[in-house]
Amino acid sequence: MKIFNRVLNKIKKENLIEKGDRIVLGFSGGPDSVFLLEMFLKLKGYYEFDIVLAHVNHLLRGEDAFIDEEFCKNTGKKYNLPIYVKRIDINEKSKEENIGLEEAGRKGRYDFFHEIMEKEDCNKIALAHNLDDQIETFLFRMIRGTSLLGLEGINSRDLYIRPINDLYKSEIMEYLNSNNIDYRLDLTNFENEYTRNSIRLDLIPFIEERYNPKFKEKISTLIREVRNINHILKVDWKEYTEENTNFLSIEKINREDEYIQRKILNNYLSSFSIEVTREKLMGSLKILKASGSKEINLGKSYILKKEYNKIFIEKRNLDRKKEVKEVILEIPGKVEFFNYIIEAKLSKESTGKNEFLTTLKKGDRISIRNRKEGDRIIPTGMENSKKVKDILINEKIPKDEREIIPIVTFEEDVIWIAGIRGSEKYKASEKDGERYKLSVRRKREWKV
Repeated sequence: MKIFNRVLNKIKKENLIEKGDRIVLGFSGGPDSVFLLEMFLKLKGYYEFDIVLAHVNHLLRGEDAFIDEEFCKNTGKKYNLPIYVKRIDINEKSKEENIGLEEAGRKGRYDFFHEIMEKEDCNKIALAHNLDDQIETFLFRMIRGTSLLGLEGINSRDLYIRPINDLYKSEIMEYLNSNNIDYRLDLTNFENEYTRNSIRLDLIPFIEERYNPKFKEKISTLIREVRNINHILKVDWKEYTEENTNFLSIEKINREDEYIQRKILNNYLSSFSIEVTREKLMGSLKILKASGSKEINLGKSYILKKEYNKIFIEKRNLDRKKEVKEVILEIPGKVEFFNYIIEAKLSKESTGKNEFLTTLKKGDRISIRNRKEGDRIIPTGMENSKKVKDILINEKIPKDEREIIPIVTFEEDVIWIAGIRGSEKYKASEKDGERYKLSVRRKREWKV
């Protein structure tokens, strides 16, 4: 039970599992994922959580790949766990996307895990990386070039949890073999054709034999020190956003030195589950300092855009102008509009520009829609109307964002540019009796 206690203590210390979690476990059928499943089954005595298995057949190893697939299906049946299997032609994916086999495999797996996560209403993805994987990743990234954050190795972050990444592969194998637990072996792991395999099979043994037999232990210690340093220098990207938005403020970021700027950008990209590379990070820094509107491709259909004094992430090739949307809200109530949530409820006061206290009554039906050419509003505190378009430009709202800012109307009157400006005509005063407040907020995560 000693090794289980180490896993349990890590989970408690890092709060990796909580009551009610539904976890997708990436399950290859190999020693690491079988071991992690064994630990999860034991953990059910300590936590109430559900496990969903997800297996990807990369179609790379002939009959062996299908034997692995069958092994995983049988494991799901054995423990009465739901298991999803997907076959992905990694060779074809590699050619189509012009990327290496390793990267194609990784992308295919992670996309599938997210697909199952959404389908099964899960909130975490568990990956069976071990300490040897950490060390190999450290060396791989150091050779290729990375940041101080990249030298942490493979850490638990956001929705990804890695409960066994402090255990050596040898410890895992010893546990499985001594307890007669079946697993599958991927023989391609013993071929040095791929970079990571070469690091594991050639580079590390060479250094251990010639320079230091405790090389892996030294790298492991260094990884922990790097993590401690990064924790001390921890940066919350949300502290550098425009008020009540997910847009990064260039003015706020420019107050920091370049190292902190890189951490802000790194954490911001990571919050969208975008894999951060040195190239993407340096490109982000470059547009941060550039004049005019700029954008860079981040992969995974995302782009980073700079407009005015802010930068933000959005989906690539999205033509929002052509997407017309309108929803009706009967007061009181709540509706979704693009990545916004609009709500109307009784209130005595409003605070900030994301709320607007109105003269609307219970049962009134308001429309939330895109901006139309020619829309006008009488802004609060003014007597004459102004074009909605001009207000959005003066507020320096990015061009694409102007097309999805919720425009709230009542009987054809624009009564509120959500989060921007209310109408003098529909503004409630203290003399009014029953008053309904409109409020707007963004969903937790940007989706388009």
